[in-house]
Amino acid sequence: MGALGGDAPLSFDFPHAGETYSLLSALVWAVAVILFRKSGDLVPPRALNVFKNTFALGLVALTMLALGTTFLPAERTASDWLHLLLSGALGLGIADSLVFAGLNRIGASRFAIVDCSFTPWIFLCSSLYLHEDLGWLKLAAGALVGGAVLVGTLERTDTKPIPRATLVAGTALGLTAMLVVALGVVVAKPVLDIPSVDPWWAIGVRLVGGVFTSGVVAVVSDREALVRTFVPSRTWRFTVPAAFVGTYMSMCLWILGIKFTRVTTSSVLNQTCTIFTLILATIFLGEALTVRRVIAILLGSCGAVLVSLEKVLEGTR
Repeated sequence: MGALGGDAPLSFDFPHAGETYSLLSALVWAVAVILFRKSGDLVPPRALNVFKNTFALGLVALTMLALGTTFLPAERTASDWLHLLLSGALGLGIADSLVFAGLNRIGASRFAIVDCSFTPWIFLCSSLYLHEDLGWLKLAAGALVGGAVLVGTLERTDTKPIPRATLVAGTALGLTAMLVVALGVVVAKPVLDIPSVDPWWAIGVRLVGGVFTSGVVAVVSDREALVRTFVPSRTWRFTVPAAFVGTYMSMCLWILGIKFTRVTTSSVLNQTCTIFTLILATIFLGEALTVRRVIAILLGSCGAVLVSLEKVLEGTR
């Protein structure tokens, strides 16, 4: 089973583990956003996508080796492999390419607003595909977190107008990206729910799907940039930390989050990454912490509390 298996002494499961991992994933991703902004100024988006996926796959392979986790567990079925490979292709290959394309067109602040569509998308997909009961507390939590994102990001951060066609295209790309991410989540969830599935194996397989898909996209669109990205240079001072934090750490915590709690619960807590980003941008980028952003932080915190409250109430039934 490996270090995370049921018979192993080391376990990543504990009370409210899924909620904890989901919040940590949001915080880590907020840190990664700042690093990816720096990296994006130096490396084309599709090449950066392949680099971060490949770098993270190497780290996961080393982690699996250190923990004694096999990459070819005999008990896993072809269906398990296909579900995780498809999840990685969707979330790390296709969706990330759409994210970069949308981000380039409408900018970070506008894209943050589009990003809040992830929560309703995941609610819809998990309800249809996984038959998860949404419940009024979870819906209220999603509304609070979505409201927090809107309140915190609707402020004008620049005066440069964007052509209407560009704005529509960027928004459509972003909405589609969030839908594809949601599909990747619900596709992986049934496999992650199997008690004998080692999370590190699942992470590794998912990254293989992501590396292959993003690699095909980059080779077709910009092969020269892809090759340059893997040649050691000064750009690595940003791309390596971004890949480590934004893909390896963030995805490991994200996978653990959706393994140990419901997809809808995890998605609400993951959405708080925008709130964390506002806080970190104030600390490290010198951006003003306005009244609107304070309100956004409070709304997001209330949403997280509601999700945790639902878990507590379920335990008392």
